[in-house]
Amino acid sequence: MNFSPKNGLSGSSLKIIALISMLIDHTGAVLVLQIIRHLGGTTSMTLEAYQAFMSEYSWLVSLYDIMRLVGRLAFPLFCFLLVEGFLHTRHLSRYIRNLGIFALISEPCFDLALHNCLLEFSSQNVFFTLFLGILTLCGIRQIEERLPNLQHTVALILKLAVIAVGCLLALWLKTDYDAYGILCISLMYLFRAHRGLSFGAGCVPLVFLSSSQFFSFLGLPLIWAYNGKRGLSLKYVFYAFYPVHLLLLHLITILII
Repeated sequence: MNFSPKNGLSGSSLKIIALISMLIDHTGAVLVLQIIRHLGGTTSMTLEAYQAFMSEYSWLVSLYDIMRLVGRLAFPLFCFLLVEGFLHTRHLSRYIRNLGIFALISEPCFDLALHNCLLEFSSQNVFFTLFLGILTLCGIRQIEERLPNLQHTVALILKLAVIAVGCLLALWLKTDYDAYGILCISLMYLFRAHRGLSFGAGCVPLVFLSSSQFFSFLGLPLIWAYNGKRGLSLKYVFYAFYPVHLLLLHLITILII
């Protein structure tokens, strides 16, 4: 990943770290959780059954918990990289199009892995969150560029209104991380002048979603090490990894259980 105090971490290095974190998280959420359920671990167990299960499989439950905690790093890193891409891309419309296309492509794989069915509408994959997030950033940028002379308070109110619309759409579509994800992306953009502050501010709303998201802040040293360079050009590999790894985890689960 070419990390050293001199070179720092490139954007592609951050993406690879985020992908590894996501893979560990989803392996826990899909494969390990299904193994636990197969062995009899359910939320409806009696106290006696729970104690008996934990006496034999506590290590497996601990493994699941650790893998999910490691995964808390992935989403804020992807949000940070989304904002970086939004700020520096020369083809914004293509960027938005790709997010939308892979949101649609990934949904059956997401539903198979998480819900064991081809289409399930109680939750949508994270690409939908990123897609709505970048549309929200487009709205904020329009206010900044088209209405530069607005009074600061009025501009802030308009920006908050755009963010609110993005949050409502995420809640309506039931996207992964829903409104908290849109807030994360928006805050990272609004505080973009300082990368560490940007990432930290974006992690704050995630904590209100789940206390485990405190582990998101462990990404701060990675952001401080970020050198602002693009790194390896593996754009479509990163896009394709999401649906492919979910489908593979689903198939592995079927073969094992």
